[in-house]
This record gives sequence, structure tokens and C-alpha cells, in this order.
Amino acid sequence: MAELRTGWLVALGLLLASGSAGAAMRATDEFREGTTRPLKVALLPVHATVVKAKVIETENLVEESTELGRLLAAEIDELMRAGGYQVEVIDADRVNVDPRLQEYVVDANRRYDELLGQVRPNRIKRRLYNAGDEARVLADYLGVDAIAFTRLQVVAATGGRTAVALLVGIGSMGGASANLALVDGDTGDLEAWFVSTYVGASAKSIEENPQGEMAQIAASMLAKLPGADPTLRVEEEPESDEDVLSGVEALLEQ
Repeated sequence: MAELRTGWLVALGLLLASGSAGAAMRATDEFREGTTRPLKVALLPVHATVVKAKVIETENLVEESTELGRLLAAEIDELMRAGGYQVEVIDADRVNVDPRLQEYVVDANRRYDELLGQVRPNRIKRRLYNAGDEARVLADYLGVDAIAFTRLQVVAATGGRTAVALLVGIGSMGGASANLALVDGDTGDLEAWFVSTYVGASAKSIEENPQGEMAQIAASMLAKLPGADPTLRVEEEPESDEDVLSGVEALLEQ
């Protein structure tokens, strides 16, 4: 686990240091055309990993990870509802009191994490990725059209770490990468994937205004989410997204 965390920390640090900040969406043609765009969406608990980047070492923040994940989920819920989606928030409290739901959520997350390691954003259009029976069983149990899986990685830089990065040009100045996938409840196919990179998340700013930081991340990540109305059509994603996607692929490989 430590090696895995170190891997994505290095990848995220390089992504942020490169200045590749922004947002992108990749989706199947059917999602963009409205055919497979869901109405009822189950939003699973956000899987968040937050570390404090010090001058010499990093510190994993477990409690902060849980809280930031909760805040991000609330922001996602609000944004998706504003777009006409019917969102069912599946929080930890609900999962913990329903043994069957807990089993299904654990299985679906495990299968999705396996899938996420294989995902290459520009191939999503070709409908190559499927989250298996686990996603379909969970969607059927919840009575929804799609499952939303969200992952958040945050490097909160201390003042000393930021100063070193500015002075010598190495190390992360702090930031985050977040992605959300919409998986079809009937087929298990990965229909749409939204990602953002956000530069400038300091330990102080996250501590003083965690909701504001998560609101910025959610707004960036879902900037290209179309409304739920299936008559709305989404244009092909611009090539300018490539800078964001090329960096994020390094994270997915960790």
C-alpha cells in the first residue's frame, strides 16, 4: 500500500508541477447523444486520499480524507441535481446499517478499482470498459440507472514545501486530482468519465475552508457534465483536453 501511495504521489506531483490543470470529459457516443445518459444515479461514498506534503516527508491524513470525501460528495450531489439528475447519495451511514448493501458496495468498488487501472480516457468512446456484474447487481438493488464512482487524491502542501517548490522548481506546490465515472446500471459499461486537476491546495486553505476547496474541485470536475435531458447533445471533446488527460493517465497507472 505504501508503494502504491508513493507512486501516485509522484505522478500527481509531476502533473501539478507541469501546470497541467483543467478538466476533461470522455464518453461513449451514446452518452453524448443522450441514449444512455442516466436519470437516476447512485452516488457512492467518495474514495479520498489526502496527504500533507512537508519539506522532507508526507503524512497520510485519514480523518481528513473521510471528511473531504463527504464534502465532495455533497458538492457533486448539488451540481448533478442542478443538471436534472435524480441523485441517491449512498453515504457510509446507510451502507453500515444494510449488510447486503455493504456487500454490494464493497464488491462494486473492488471491481471498479480493478477496471480503473486499465482505463485510458481516449478509449472510453470505444466502449471497451465494463464494471461487471458487481455494478449491475448494485444498480438493480438500488433501483437506479447508473452508479457514480468518485476518486479524489489531494496533496496539501505546507508553507515550507511550497516555498521549496517555488525556490528550486521541484516538488509539489499542492493540488488535487479528482475523477468521477458513470457506469450504466443495465450493462455495466463505463459510459462517461470526468476528471479535473486543481493546483494550489495548501494545507492551510484546506484546513480553513474545506468546503470551499471541495466546491472548486467538484465544479471543475463536472464542468463538462451535460444535463440529464436526453435530447441534449454533447459535442466531441476538444483536443485541448489532451494536456489534462496525458497527465492523469500517469495517475491511473499507479
